Amino acid sequence: MSDDFQQIKEAIKLRSPIEEIVRERVPDLHRAGALWVACCPFHQEKTPSFKVDPRKGTWHCYGACSKGGNVIDFVMTAYNVEFLEALEILGARCGIALPERRAAARAKDELEPRYELMARAEAFYRKFLRRPEGAQALAYMRGRGLTDTTIDAFGIGFAPAQGAGLVDSARRQRIAVERLVELGLARVDDSGRAYDFFKGRVMFPVRDHQRRTVGFGARRLSDEDKRSPKYINTPETPLFHKGRLFYALDHALEHVRRHGHLVVVEGYTDVMAAHQVGLRSVVAVLGTATTEDHAALVRRSGARRISLLFDGDEAGRKATVRALDGLLPLDLPIDVVRLPGDEDPCDLLVREGAAPLEHHLERATPWFAFLVEWISAAAGDERYRALDTVLALLARISKPVQRDERIAQLAGALGVPVESVRAQFESLPQRRRESARSERERAAPSDATTADSAPRAVAPSKLHLRLRQALRGIAGASLIDPSLALHSDGYAALCDERDLARILAVLGELHRKTLGTFAIADVFDTLGDDPAREQVSTLVAEASLAESAFALFEQNAQTITRLCEALHHEEQLRLVRAGGAIDAEQLRALEEMRRARFTRGQHV
Repeated sequence: MSDDFQQIKEAIKLRSPIEEIVRERVPDLHRAGALWVACCPFHQEKTPSFKVDPRKGTWHCYGACSKGGNVIDFVMTAYNVEFLEALEILGARCGIALPERRAAARAKDELEPRYELMARAEAFYRKFLRRPEGAQALAYMRGRGLTDTTIDAFGIGFAPAQGAGLVDSARRQRIAVERLVELGLARVDDSGRAYDFFKGRVMFPVRDHQRRTVGFGARRLSDEDKRSPKYINTPETPLFHKGRLFYALDHALEHVRRHGHLVVVEGYTDVMAAHQVGLRSVVAVLGTATTEDHAALVRRSGARRISLLFDGDEAGRKATVRALDGLLPLDLPIDVVRLPGDEDPCDLLVREGAAPLEHHLERATPWFAFLVEWISAAAGDERYRALDTVLALLARISKPVQRDERIAQLAGALGVPVESVRAQFESLPQRRRESARSERERAAPSDATTADSAPRAVAPSKLHLRLRQALRGIAGASLIDPSLALHSDGYAALCDERDLARILAVLGELHRKTLGTFAIADVFDTLGDDPAREQVSTLVAEASLAESAFALFEQNAQTITRLCEALHHEEQLRLVRAGGAIDAEQLRALEEMRRARFTRGQHV
């Protein structure tokens, strides 16, 4: 370690009073003579054995865990971070930066060129927000009550709908279009032409906790345009993983560490409005269930309480359940905030400031009480399905005693024997496995294409990948124009991607029920909590770029027919290479597979 770095480290320690740093994480820390004492935050105890000595700048637990060290060690332990990040956290508090060391670490990161390209894309979109093309987008943001200072702080931009876009700009700068495609900023059509993925939308940069732009959320400007989804996100890329990100955590992290309270909402503008009025511990999920990676981010933030604020409708209730799934293992106090009526958090904050939301946060409902109220209000089969949902959440609780207490409380609230609830809880994994197996069997190909009658599949070839892309076009076209969905479930049998096959099957099912008059909302309702629902918006966004849904459907249907024939020959060749010859039985199996594929690939 260089002398300069050692001096910086010592300066940070000197300007970071250990009792203040510890008290942010341990609120009950109090003075006892020359020392400060509390119950240890790193293990459960009733008698305080955790002591801080400001004179030495040290802390130590004299109880079961026996942990201790200086102020840097405490930040590393409390927030589950590495040495350099702990030093950076403390340095930011006292105004001492580590520029050279951090820059050197980033320079070694093989992903750095991708981060630089995302930063360029953000600058491109921000530039267009202030041009005539972006006037409507800027008016929309201002119409939500967001100031220019807030708009700039969150890097809001606009993706032009016409004229030179990001792809054209990249070409002028001699940036390979393949790099834009890799990062979800562009697509390539069947003819090999690259085009912008985001068009005519307000752009919300999504940054990781280190303030690096990794993706975008994009909102359409007109709510009257029902053919395209209101919001679309960057698809999964080497940088962008929805299950590993909170929107605006880069803005909220320091405030969460100071105050220990994390508020999770659903919308980008809800977050922006909260920060605008001084509620800076607010973040948003990106339309997905919380994951272990989300939980790790919360753990590293130092949050000691989590509040969930979603819409009060059925969709908001489902979002609350999805959020609880990943956060319950943290064993932190979690509550649910419900605004009166259909009040939008952004509108409330802009109109009345922080006070009303702070009032609701103070009177939030504990997560378990919220779920009990939901089950109690349900009736008939809906109650039993709701009970299974809650029991699945209880399985996420790591402490058996605490879990058993919740089961007993649930039984009491429902007025049923606790043994019955426990039996339903214990049978849940087996019942879900059986349900999943039944679903797979329903979605599986017919006997003509089972493993017993056809050669075993190998790793996807280029033909298989092209087939998958064509099936995405079929699904997207059918989502935009439901009249095209007549044979979608037949196409599902050709698909080797589970979520896409599920969507195609649902489209065919809905067409039969409604004669092609269903809406995208019906697709979401039918999918329920199925992970496949996360692909629907992306499929619609991709299909909306085509000249027409019918043309897109026809083009991909013809492509599928050609690919099925090519795959038939590919499988013959593979068998020849593997065994040197194909017997009569194998030929019959291949021919049956070919006919089955053509049958499923037919369309009207």
